Amino acid sequence: MTRRPNLLTKSNPQAPHGGNFPQKQRLRLLLILSSTALEKGEICFTGVDVIVAQNIGEAKQILNVSTKHFFDAVVCDYEIGKKSIIEISSFLTSKKLAAITPFLLLQLKEQAQPLHLLRVEGVDDVISCNTSVTDLAEKVKILKKFKFYQGKMPYHVEVPKKRFLDHQYILKRSLDILLSATCLLVLTPLIVLISIAIKLESKGPVFYRSKRAGEWYKVFTFFKFRTMVVNADSMIADLQYMNEYKDFQQSFFFKLKDDPRVTRVGKVLRKTSLDELPQLFNVLKGDMSLVGNRPLPLYEAKTITVDKSAKRFFAPAGITGLWQVKGRSNYDLTVQERINMDIDYADKHSFLFDLKILLKTPKELIQKHNV
Repeated sequence: MTRRPNLLTKSNPQAPHGGNFPQKQRLRLLLILSSTALEKGEICFTGVDVIVAQNIGEAKQILNVSTKHFFDAVVCDYEIGKKSIIEISSFLTSKKLAAITPFLLLQLKEQAQPLHLLRVEGVDDVISCNTSVTDLAEKVKILKKFKFYQGKMPYHVEVPKKRFLDHQYILKRSLDILLSATCLLVLTPLIVLISIAIKLESKGPVFYRSKRAGEWYKVFTFFKFRTMVVNADSMIADLQYMNEYKDFQQSFFFKLKDDPRVTRVGKVLRKTSLDELPQLFNVLKGDMSLVGNRPLPLYEAKTITVDKSAKRFFAPAGITGLWQVKGRSNYDLTVQERINMDIDYADKHSFLFDLKILLKTPKELIQKHNV
């Protein structure tokens, strides 16, 4: 077993052995690297504790003595090859580690996500050297929580197998790529004009970025045009008393009828739903679909894990969906009614069902109310 603390981190103090890993401790990762990455010795993350395995055999040896090494996640360089990735994924399952430990692929090169390797059962997500330690920690936290509660749900959870070979997925993904690329091309002048208007009214970035949880709790960076003041997220706690979803003591969702954080340009963008345009980039990347359940901010997603409400995460994340075409302008809509719509979509979603929702969406773009 070889320890290479200088490969991904500047320091590597001893972490506690076994037991529960303290929340304030640094992330502790088992990293399986390809020979190419080992030769280059590239520094990726700082501020994490890493034990490096030079091959699959060494990784198994380390995991076999898990009483000495507790890991928050197992990270595997995808260049190690599909066969090796399948082998380590199967090993994690056989040791019952897959149920508690996220298994991530690491991209050291700047290129598209290795979708053919994501087909491997047990792979939870993909990270890169551009993933910050904060984002990585949040991603691992969400995945660990989902894995923990998965066995405690009041119904059987079965992740779809061979989804990338499913004709429904192929049709849906093809439509997503075609329409999102076409819309981005045609709407480029409008996107530029909106960007200028936002900049002229208030200081701050043109795009609002936030971490969202999509299908199977996978975390990604979500894009919208900024419609609020820059520090809007930090004001949520102070405005909770105005939350429209008041039927739960601690509501899953947060929405204000006349949100004081919204700018003048933002009101127009929200009224016309033009603030949603940057999500076409998310669709093109594959983070989202045109039709699906809305991806939730992490502070909302973390409240939906243990009960049947979590089933809403079994469907793709989308720009528009069942809730938008049925209940978007209904101010009497309860949390449970919205959750039920999300679950209904998770049960029924198909290519034809998506087409029906897409056809109903245009009339909802110009809303009667400011939501």
